[in-house]
Amino acid sequence: MHSMNETAASYLRESLAMPPFHQWLRPELRDVAAENGRLVIGLPMRREFWRDPRRPEIHGRVIAAIIDVAGHAAIAAKLRHGVPTIDLRTDYLRMPAGKEPYATAEPVNLGIVDIRITAKHSKLVATGRGLFSTRAG
Repeated sequence: MHSMNETAASYLRESLAMPPFHQWLRPELRDVAAENGRLVIGLPMRREFWRDPRRPEIHGRVIAAIIDVAGHAAIAAKLRHGVPTIDLRTDYLRMPAGKEPYATAEPVNLGIVDIRITAKHSKLVATGRGLFSTRAG
């Protein structure tokens, strides 16, 4: 971890592990930065994510899911509570390949997060922007 305190990192790890959908998806916190709220979430590749049983290419809905998870985490890390997604945009740029895509989430403003998905050799494969409610409850 970079400079986010361990309490925030622990909160993120716990909140990433709790939802049943996340237990299936298995996102993993890779990096966090307290100074700007930027975080990186990895998604270890599994055959269940493939769009074609003969090729290790990730299905687009899995990419959209990790964009949503990373955007939520970037806001929740600051507020320390869950934040529902209001709107989510995903732009697919190329077919992701490799063993683990990474979602890098950077808050733009409170409730708005830009997310970049990179894969093998740091190639950009998708971008997203999420709008999240910041109210507790």
